[in-house]
Amino acid sequence: MKRTSEVILRNRERLGSGPVLLLNPERDSLAFELRNQAAEIRASSQDFAVFRWLESGAMPCSFEVIPSIRGDEETLILTLPREKARLSMMLAACASSIGENTRLWLVGENRSGIKSSPRLLREYFGDVEKLDSARHCALFEARRPRNAGPFDLQSWLTPWNLDCAGESIDVLSLPGVFAHGRLDRGTELLLEAVAELKPEGRILDFACGSGIVGLCLKAGGFRGDLTMLDVSALALESTRSSLHENGVSATVLASDGLSEVSGQYDWIISNPPFHQGVSNDLEVSRNFFRSAGTFLGENGRILIVFNRHLPYARWLDEVFERVDRLAARSDYSVVCASVPTKYRAI
Repeated sequence: MKRTSEVILRNRERLGSGPVLLLNPERDSLAFELRNQAAEIRASSQDFAVFRWLESGAMPCSFEVIPSIRGDEETLILTLPREKARLSMMLAACASSIGENTRLWLVGENRSGIKSSPRLLREYFGDVEKLDSARHCALFEARRPRNAGPFDLQSWLTPWNLDCAGESIDVLSLPGVFAHGRLDRGTELLLEAVAELKPEGRILDFACGSGIVGLCLKAGGFRGDLTMLDVSALALESTRSSLHENGVSATVLASDGLSEVSGQYDWIISNPPFHQGVSNDLEVSRNFFRSAGTFLGENGRILIVFNRHLPYARWLDEVFERVDRLAARSDYSVVCASVPTKYRAI
């Protein structure tokens, strides 16, 4: 069990017996441990993997950008997000929707920045109190939401502009999306390879973020079948908004890794993630590489960019016959792999 969940359980007697809504809970047993404590417990997650996991345990859970708050909850328990802007957005959404007597618990690890959270809490709530400090974590309670009016998700979208294939594209992103409001160096290098290779056919943009790769494909004249996939509800909403802003369309898919993918693709293009919260979690990418060949045709290719210190090229060597390094900078490499293991000559 995560340390943040242990802190919640240390204080379970404070919860009372009213309905509890968990916001972005960890993937552990907390929700199930609290079942006997509350009259009703349900969850809301921006992470599709956590949503599916809780759903598989018969825990009522919604996969959504902003939590659906009914108004009868006695307690909301929010796990501290990695990004301050995302925390501010979540607090604004909660404060605009909960009742006067509903309390919000915010729990997080010290290394995630929980110690500085009272300042933000006081922007949205009249009363803020520290309930506990243990396991290198802290737990705060906030009451009396300040009247800030209805929550407007559109106002949290950050617009920015990118030149791609000689075309100007408009990108929109929400707090919590990778490289929020900017073009990161890895994706910039990946886009150079995309422009040179000009991939065609059926393409999967894995970990699409705010939709930059797909938008640049469209700007470059791509007219094939494009699927844009991410595990994050925030990323998928950003991608939809970016597609709409530029007047283009694609299939937008929520998936835990490749779990929801079907059929075969000519290309899989990705700047794959290696973070879960504040920690590195390379298993996400390793599972992606192990499975990717299953969804590639015989002439299919996978094109990725990654930090050079990561073992991705070696992992690709394990499951692909050919692995070519196309570009490299001091910190990033772009690699194209082809001939998945299933097509190797025996």
